[in-house]
Amino acid sequence: MQDLEWSLAYLLLDREGWADVPARPGVYRIRAFAEKGGPLPIARAGGVDREGILHIGKANDLRRRIRLFCRAAQGLRAPHHAGGEYARWHFDRLVPRERLRFDYLVVPDEQRALTLERTLHEEYRERFLDRPPLDGTSGQTRHQVT
Repeated sequence: MQDLEWSLAYLLLDREGWADVPARPGVYRIRAFAEKGGPLPIARAGGVDREGILHIGKANDLRRRIRLFCRAAQGLRAPHHAGGEYARWHFDRLVPRERLRFDYLVVPDEQRALTLERTLHEEYRERFLDRPPLDGTSGQTRHQVT
């Protein structure tokens, strides 16, 4: 999936950047950036993630979902697990909210967003033997225990 054309990496707290985000289905990433502007490398079990990916998610409405992450990451009530994890575990000690960025890909429908999200998680896990730090259960299918 290296050949995907992601959007620009927008500052999460820059609401003006959100105006460019379509209210359409897609996949997005929350990324950590260093103080000097480039992606913050993150050590993973199987190597170093040089893109600084903290979360990979899918959305029916990209603009709304990214806003929910932002609210949850600020400790506000919002239904976004990864954003809540950022706040709960004080990830701001590693990456202040001011250095979080997001990028995204628009897809035709929700099913393709789900498929792409799963593929991106599988590739991340294969490459780094780990999940993005805020993605405890993302990309997994649920199995019933019998």
